[in-house]
Amino acid sequence: MEPTEEKPGTFETQLRAWGAELDKLKAKVDKDVAESKKEYFGQVEELRKEIEAKLLKWGYEVEELKSNVEPEVRKTFQDVRAKIQAELKEWTPEIETMKAKATKAEAEAKKLLEELKAKQKALTHELGEFTGASTAAWGDVKTGIGKAWDELKSGLHRAADKFK
Repeated sequence: MEPTEEKPGTFETQLRAWGAELDKLKAKVDKDVAESKKEYFGQVEELRKEIEAKLLKWGYEVEELKSNVEPEVRKTFQDVRAKIQAELKEWTPEIETMKAKATKAEAEAKKLLEELKAKQKALTHELGEFTGASTAAWGDVKTGIGKAWDELKSGLHRAADKFK
């Protein structure tokens, strides 16, 4: 059976639709990355404000402690100082963890988009071979296009599910 003129149009239409879907996924990924970064920087800002508030509070406490030179007061001062240092050390890994998660999400999204673009390119190549294929070669070309089509479609669905 010879391919009809409608089949290349159908493939091209589907490729354009997938291209649009890829663009939508990329926009969603970009939005998710931006939201992750916004959330990360928002949390960092909240921590900064919290630290500044505590430092201000502790600064008053320190000034108050400085006025008393009794040994008990000095011990309290040292305890407050140790508490501040411990909290600062505790926050550092949390901030680094949030930063690493945002970076990892961005890298995963970029890798997934690269894979999908490669599958789209392979299908486009197969479609080009389809256009120039003879009737005898039609079966091989059809198999190649079908495989590339299925790979792109499953990749798109996996990407959509991951970023929804």
